[in-house]
Amino acid sequence: MSTSNKTIQTKFYQEDIVRRNDSPNVLGVVLRCWHDPEDLPIAGPIMDPLMRPLKRGEVGVSFFPGGVREIVAEADYTLVDRTFQIGDYCKRSIDDVCSGVVISTKVQAKLVHAITNEPVEGWKDVQDLRHSTSINGGDYVVYDDWVGQVSLFDELVVSTSGILVRIPEISTRLTVGDKGIDLLPSPIGHQAIYSGCHATPIPTPNDTVVDVKHTVLAICWLAVNQSLDPEVAQSKHRPERFWYGEQLSKLTVIRSKSGDIRVGDKVTLEGGRKVPATVYDTGSDINDKIIVRTLCVQETRTVATVLWQDGTRQTLSSTELIPYLNIDEYDCWPGDHVLWKSEDQAQVAVVQSVSSADRVALIRCLATGTLETVSALELDPNGAGDLGGNILHNYGLGVRRGDSVFIHREGTTNGFDSPKVPKIGEIEEWVREHPVRNDGELGGWRRAMADLGARLATEHGTYRTQVYDVKSPKADRSLVWFGEVSELRLDGSVEVTHPNGEISVLPLERLTRLYDSLEQIEDDGWDDEISSHNSHSDYPDGVWLQDDNGIWRYDKGEDDEDDEWEEMDEIEGAMEIDIPWAEDEPSAVVDDVIDSLPRSVTPDIADSISPLPVSPSTTTPDASQEIDIGGDQEDSPWKLFDILPSAPPDHAFYTTPCNQPSKAFLARITKEYRALSNSLPESILIRAYEDRTDLLRSLIIGPENTPYENAPFVIDWMLDSNFPQSPPIAHFHSWTNGNGRINPNLYEEGKVCLSILGTWSGDRTETWSPARSSLLQAFVSIQGLVLVKEPWFCEPAYDKLRGTEEGMVNSRLYNEKAYVLSRGFVRRALEMPPGGLQAELTWLYCTKGKLAKVLRDSRQLIEKSKQAHSSSTLTSRDHQDVAVPRLTAGGIITLERTLVRLQTLHDSWQAKDLNRQ
Repeated sequence: MSTSNKTIQTKFYQEDIVRRNDSPNVLGVVLRCWHDPEDLPIAGPIMDPLMRPLKRGEVGVSFFPGGVREIVAEADYTLVDRTFQIGDYCKRSIDDVCSGVVISTKVQAKLVHAITNEPVEGWKDVQDLRHSTSINGGDYVVYDDWVGQVSLFDELVVSTSGILVRIPEISTRLTVGDKGIDLLPSPIGHQAIYSGCHATPIPTPNDTVVDVKHTVLAICWLAVNQSLDPEVAQSKHRPERFWYGEQLSKLTVIRSKSGDIRVGDKVTLEGGRKVPATVYDTGSDINDKIIVRTLCVQETRTVATVLWQDGTRQTLSSTELIPYLNIDEYDCWPGDHVLWKSEDQAQVAVVQSVSSADRVALIRCLATGTLETVSALELDPNGAGDLGGNILHNYGLGVRRGDSVFIHREGTTNGFDSPKVPKIGEIEEWVREHPVRNDGELGGWRRAMADLGARLATEHGTYRTQVYDVKSPKADRSLVWFGEVSELRLDGSVEVTHPNGEISVLPLERLTRLYDSLEQIEDDGWDDEISSHNSHSDYPDGVWLQDDNGIWRYDKGEDDEDDEWEEMDEIEGAMEIDIPWAEDEPSAVVDDVIDSLPRSVTPDIADSISPLPVSPSTTTPDASQEIDIGGDQEDSPWKLFDILPSAPPDHAFYTTPCNQPSKAFLARITKEYRALSNSLPESILIRAYEDRTDLLRSLIIGPENTPYENAPFVIDWMLDSNFPQSPPIAHFHSWTNGNGRINPNLYEEGKVCLSILGTWSGDRTETWSPARSSLLQAFVSIQGLVLVKEPWFCEPAYDKLRGTEEGMVNSRLYNEKAYVLSRGFVRRALEMPPGGLQAELTWLYCTKGKLAKVLRDSRQLIEKSKQAHSSSTLTSRDHQDVAVPRLTAGGIITLERTLVRLQTLHDSWQAKDLNRQ
C-alpha cells in the first residue's frame, strides 16, 4: 500500500467536526468546502451569508449550540472528528492512489442536556443512544408489504416568557433544546399558536423548544415486497398518502442509515440510566408535565475499520482518513461484482484485490472459478461505464455496502442476468409538486398537510393528548424481505442485515435495490436545470411552441414568413466569427443547394481560422502540426468538405424521418456549407449528403500532445426542422467496448455535452444563437474545447482543482485511460470504418503512415513507462509538459492487447501494398 511522505496541507470536508484554535469550547460542523464538486457559483442574490462564494482556505461552518452559520478561515480551526458511514470510500491522503471502503465504525459521544447543557459523565457508545424522536424525515416506513419514505408535520412546544405555547408547523427540523428569537410565528400569524394563554407572547432570544411531536406523516410509497407472488403483489394497492393519530401505530420505521448519530443530534440514553432532567409545568394537572431528558451530542470520536483495495483491513481513527470524493470510474474494491471486458467477451467476476498503483486487479471469474490478474481498465464495476450505474436502464452492477435492498424468495431471481441488479422505486407525481404558490403560501401536498396538521392541533386542545407512535422493527421477524447490505464476500455472495438485526447470506441475483425518492429527485434535478436553461427565456425575441403534430418550434411572434426569409440575410453581419457567407440568393429546392457547391473542397490551410478563444489548458496546434499531409493532395481522398450522394446506413440518424426543408432552412444550409468549404482546419472532415440535407458526419483527428493524439473521433449530426433556431443534434460514436467514457463530454450512449449544443448549462454567450453560431463553430469547439490536454478538468466542478495534488493525480489517471482507449479507436476505425470515410481513413493511417506512427509512439511510451517503474526518473516537469508521461502496469496490459491488433492490420496492409506493386 502506497503512502505519501509529502506533507499535505490540512483540508476539511463536509460534516467534519472542528474546534476553534483559540477557543477550545467553540465547536462546529463543516457544511461547505471550497473543493466540493457541487460547490458552484450561485445565480441570483445570496440570501444566506453561508452561501457566498468561498475562497481557497475557507469553509462554511455551523456552530453549536445555537446554530450560528459563518464562513471562516480553515487555518483557525482544528479537526476534532470526521464522520464516516459503512460503505463510504476513503484514503489516507489526497495524493495516495490507494483507497478503501469503510466496513464498520465505532462511535463514542460526549453528551450534555439539550436545554441546560449540563454534562453527562464520560464517553457513551452510540449503540446505547437513540434519536429523541422515533422517526426522522427521509426514514423508510413499512405497511402492508409496501416501503415508503416520509416527510413530517410537527407540533412544537416552546417555552417563552414563562409560558408554554404549542405551534403546528410543517417540516420544521427543530429539535428539543433549539433556541432563538425566530421560533414563534410573527404576531400577524399568531392565530396559528395554540396555548392556554390568550395573550400573544413576545419572541425573545431565550425562547426554547421543549417538546416535539410528529403528528402527520406524508409518505411516498415506493415499492412493494418483492418476495410476494406476482398475483399477490398486484393486489397490494398503494397505501394512503397522509398518516396521523391511531394510524401511526400501524407503521414500522426503518432507519435509512444505521448508526448515523452525529454532533448536534438530540438523543436519549437507553438502559434507564440517570441523566439530567428539566421539568415544565403545563399549568393544570400535577401529572400533566413535560419532563425533558433529551441529550445533545456535543462531541464525537470515531474509529473506522477500512477494507483497502489490496485486501488488507485496518482500524484507524477517522481523523487519519480523508473522504474519497472524486472516485475514478475504474475503482473497485474486494467483493465488488464487475464485468471483465476483453476483446471478444464480457465475463462476470468478483474482485479479490487491487493493486491501485499498477491499476491491476485480481479477480475470480464466477463462471469458471478461476483467478485472473487483469488490467483495471478492462473492468466495468458500474454498468454501461458510467459511475453510479445506468439510470436510463434502471440497473447497476452489483450492490454496495449500505444499499437498501429487497430480497426475492428462494428459487426466484430479480429477473436480470448477474451482475446486473435492478433498482425499483416509483415516486408519484404529487411528490414533485412545487412547494410554494405564486402568493408565497405553501402549495400542493404541503398545503394539504399543513391544513390537516393545524386541524389536528385545534382538536387536541390542551397539551396532553393520546400519543400514537410508529413501531420499531427490533423484534419483528416478518421483514426478512428487506434489509441493508452489510458485507460483500469474495465468493460473490452478499450479507444483508434485516431491520431486526438478523443477517442473511444471499446470492446477488436474489436482490433488488431500492431507488428511493431523494435519489430519484436528485437524478431528475439536472435535467430540470438544463430544461430551464434552454427555455424560451434564453430567446427574448420569441418562444418555443408545440405545433399540432407535437413538434416544438420557435415562434418569433410574427406571422409573415417573408420576415423570417429576410432575417436570414442579416445573419452574415451578425456572426461573431469570420465566416465568408455566400452572397448568392438562397435556392428554393434541395437540388439547387447541392448544385451550387463544389463536389470536393480542399481549402488552402493558410485561410483557416480559429473562431474560438482558447483556454490555457486547450491545445490547438496549427494545421501543419495536426496532420502532415505532404506530397500532391490533388489525388488524395482527404477532402475536408464533401457532399456524397447518399447518407450511409450506419449514420446514427439514418432512420429518422426527413422533413421537407423550408426556404429558410435551405438558405442557412447553403451559407453553412460555404463556411465549411473555406474554413475547416485540416484535421476535421465533414461529409454532407445529397439525399439528406439534414444530416452530416464529422471526422475529427485528436490533436498532438493530448491523450487523443492521432485518434479518430466520428460524430453524426442532424439538423431538425427548427434549425438554425435550435442547435444541431449530435451523436458520438463511442468505441470503448463499454469500458468507460473517453472524455467527460463524450458519453458512451452518444451524448455530446457542450454548451453550444444546448446539452450543458453554460454562460449565455456560450450557448447556441441562430445569429451568432454556426456548424463550423460546433465542430471546432469539440476539437478545441473537448479533445484537450487535460480532459479531467473539463468537468466544471473539477476545474478549480487544477494545480492541486488531487487534481494532478486524477488528471494523470484519466489521461492514461483516454490514451489507451483512443488507441482502440484507431483499431475500430480501420477494422469497421464508418460509412463514407473508408478511403479517407485507409489513406491517412496506411498510405500516409499514421498507423505506423501510432504503433511507434505507443511502444516508446510503454518502454519509457517500464523504465520509469524501475527507476522513478520522471519528474513533475515531465508530467506538466507531456499529456501522457507514463502508463501504469494495467494501462500497459490493455494497450499491448490493442497494439497486437493494430500490428496485424499494419502488416496486412503492407502485404497488400507489396502485392499491388
